[in-house]
Formats: sequence, C-alpha cells, structure tokens
Amino acid sequence: MIRFGVSSSDHRPRQTTLLSLHALLLHTIHAGLRVCRIPAAYIAPLTEASAEPLRSLVQQYQLRLVVHAPIVAPYRLEEWFATVIGFYAQLDASDSVIICHLPRLTNADRAMFERLPAWVVRHLAIELTHQPATQLIASVTAYRVPVIFDTLHYDTQLPWPYQPIETMYLCMQSWHERTPLIHLSTQATTVGIRGTPPPRGQHSDVLAPMGAVWVIRSLVDTGQPADIEIEADSGMLAYRQLHETITRHVPDIAQPYSLRRQHEPTTNHTPGTLEATA
Repeated sequence: MIRFGVSSSDHRPRQTTLLSLHALLLHTIHAGLRVCRIPAAYIAPLTEASAEPLRSLVQQYQLRLVVHAPIVAPYRLEEWFATVIGFYAQLDASDSVIICHLPRLTNADRAMFERLPAWVVRHLAIELTHQPATQLIASVTAYRVPVIFDTLHYDTQLPWPYQPIETMYLCMQSWHERTPLIHLSTQATTVGIRGTPPPRGQHSDVLAPMGAVWVIRSLVDTGQPADIEIEADSGMLAYRQLHETITRHVPDIAQPYSLRRQHEPTTNHTPGTLEATA
C-alpha cells in the first residue's frame, strides 16, 4: 500500500498555532491524504487537553507526520530534535519523521549521531540532495539513519548511469523495518517574467505525470508499503493530476485510487492510498 501526502496544501493558517495545527490535520484527512507535513513553526509542547483531540485524529486516521529541519546543519539541532519528538510523543505519532538535509557528513555531524539516543535517531531521515545515494547511504548506515529518495534531487545530480528506480530501491532498503518515505517532484520549466529559466532544483507546479507513474509502478511491484510526498508548488492540483493519469492510462496499478472525500477512519482501501491489483 502506498500512502500519499503533499508538501504544500490549500490549508490556511488560523488565529493560533493550535487552531492552525488542528485545521491542517482536518484538511489532510478531508483531502484523503495520510502523510501530513507539519510546518516547523507549529511544533511546540502541548497541554494534555490540547493534545487529546489531535492525537485522536492521528490515531484514528493513521496519519504519518513529517517535519523538515529548518536549517541545513543537523548538528546544530539537537535540542530542536528533542522538542519535535516530544511533540510526536504527545500525539502517539510513532512512525513520524524529521527530515534533514546533509550536504556532506562533517565531523560535527558524526559526533552528533554518536551522541543521539536511539529514541531520537529512529525519527530521523536524510534527504538525498547533494551526494550520490551510495555515498550518502554508506556515510550514515552505521547510525541506522535512512535516506529519502527524491526524484528531483536525483535528476539534478546528473548521474550516469541513469538508474533512478535502482537508486530508489537502494534508499528504501536503508529504512529497514520502517516504512520508506519518498519525495516525488519534477524540475520547474516555466520561464520567468524576465525571460529567465527557473533555477536548477526548483519544484514545478505539477509533476511530469508519466515519470511519476514509473516510480509508482516500481513501488507497487515491490509489494512493500511506502509513503510518497508530492513536492509540487500546486499541492493538491498535482495530486489530482497524478490520480487522473493513473486512473485514465494505467488503471491496472490502482485498486482503488480515488479522491472521493472520506470521513471514516482508515480501512483496507482509502483515498490517498494505492494498492496493487491481484
């Protein structure tokens, strides 16, 4: 089963952080998604009275919470890691993830990973960005920190031989018993108002749909569960486009794959999930 989320949504912040967080979870559920990216600004200790309704939503709908580290320097974030994991613990979000970027593994990063207790490390993941996947996985495998395969970051490295699916499988193996998280994104191509091309690595408004289908078909073929975050500036529009592409052109890999609004807890077949046909 594949669960989906989007990096940006139509959710609008409310008057307080707590109301914004509650609205974001409801928006995710109403959209049929099961992976929810939480803005770093929403992370803060909760009272038990505040945590209880949020925890109920996370548990009832089996939401996986994801937060991006605010800076590209994991060794400077140890206290913040503890705050985020305390927040996750209040919501009983045991499979949630903190995503870090790691341009290269410095001595400070190594020292941090060696210091961090297991209860912190089990929530961390490194996004494939600057380093080749084999190099990145080799550098963090001793700390049991998994690597997130990102289709756009892989492409911007201009790797040769070009083996995105094989590289994705390699990153998935680094998750061991945890459900792998994958980022699905495409290079922007729209020319700016001054006639300049978008910078390398900028997300497009929507996905290149057929490339996304290759990734999803390859995931379905493994028979393993996986979570996908669609990183596209249009958010839900990109998700709907992907849904339409699959249902119209490759319905054999979806059973079912629907955007119907759902208000019931997660069952074997839910919006925001994709299952291989028998």
